[in-house]
Amino acid sequence: MESGLRSRRPQAAAGRTARISQAIAGRDLTALKQLARTGGGLETTRQRRRAWPLLLNFRALTDSGDRTRAHGEEAQLALDVPRARLPDSPELRRGDADAQARREQQLTRVVRAVLRAYPWLSYYQGFHELALVLLCVFGSARPAAEGLRMVALFFVRDAMASSLDHVMQQLRLLYVLLGRCAPRVHARLAALDVPPFFAISWVLTWFAHDVHAFADVCRIFDFLIATPPLQVVYVAAALVCHFEADILALEPDFAAVHSALTQLPARVADWTPVLEHAWRLSEDCSPTKLQHLGACHLPRLSAVNTFDATWMRLDPARPLRFNALVPVCDRHPLADTAEASPAADSHMARVIDLTSTAQKARALAAHYRWPLVVATVASATVLVYAWLLMLQLQLTS
Repeated sequence: MESGLRSRRPQAAAGRTARISQAIAGRDLTALKQLARTGGGLETTRQRRRAWPLLLNFRALTDSGDRTRAHGEEAQLALDVPRARLPDSPELRRGDADAQARREQQLTRVVRAVLRAYPWLSYYQGFHELALVLLCVFGSARPAAEGLRMVALFFVRDAMASSLDHVMQQLRLLYVLLGRCAPRVHARLAALDVPPFFAISWVLTWFAHDVHAFADVCRIFDFLIATPPLQVVYVAAALVCHFEADILALEPDFAAVHSALTQLPARVADWTPVLEHAWRLSEDCSPTKLQHLGACHLPRLSAVNTFDATWMRLDPARPLRFNALVPVCDRHPLADTAEASPAADSHMARVIDLTSTAQKARALAAHYRWPLVVATVASATVLVYAWLLMLQLQLTS
């Protein structure tokens, strides 16, 4: 019996590898996202080099920007890059001082390319750690910069405003989730008045700052690249739930609890159950529902609230400018909009609302078991109208 189980495991692994290769070759994004979310993710660096460009819609944007004009925060980047620590992996050779210097130059080029192309993005400490993971996977600066651009614009854009206020709003949603999935932990943290600051590096670096094993970091990135931007908050909630018993066993002391929480990522032996729990949490309580439950509404032009309306329009076969998706007007979408175009913001707000309506129509159809054709027509009609509004926004921007 035991030998039979051992023989089936390599067969299952080989079958999964074949499914990943097949999904990449056929550009089957639905299958590829499902494989990235579940089990061991995309498994190897070689598979990720082929899959991540598909999942991140490489070459779907035409923006280039002025690469010769320095960004105002490159001085901070120059301080952070030498402190960047390579993840633990036999794949990554640390090499001599010359190799380290070359890697630092590459990392600087990757981050600088994104900042100069979109000068309205603000650099934050930890952004270079996202870039380092991408550089380690792709092995060269050019694809790493393209991946970082898509992550910056569509996933961590809120963190790249002039302050981290909007990230703190997202972290408040973490406590709303904990109130649902770990009410005793939530009560303990509330009683000790522990703020959600312990999770800020988790959100800003997608756990790259706190998880040391390269394989684990890549597994988390597989999951987050294949899911909407708020998913990292669901992972944070699932991580706290994973150690619920340990947290409740701690002495009810602010310093002890806060310190233990910051160390949770390094204690995870297997991220699969944590990520699977995070996905279940997001299926049970969508970002829109979560904002309503917590009475904590992120801005309409938040990356969280615009993701569905913008990501669905990306197509490498028909690249467009980012400004055709989100009206930036040379400033961050979450900046003070006193001088921004009210028509553009109004159009985007209507697109977001319509996309949300289409999602609700599909959910109602599934709940009440409407005929498939009725559900399809209802949601497709709303989405076509949303697409027409986006086209009008592109023509007038």
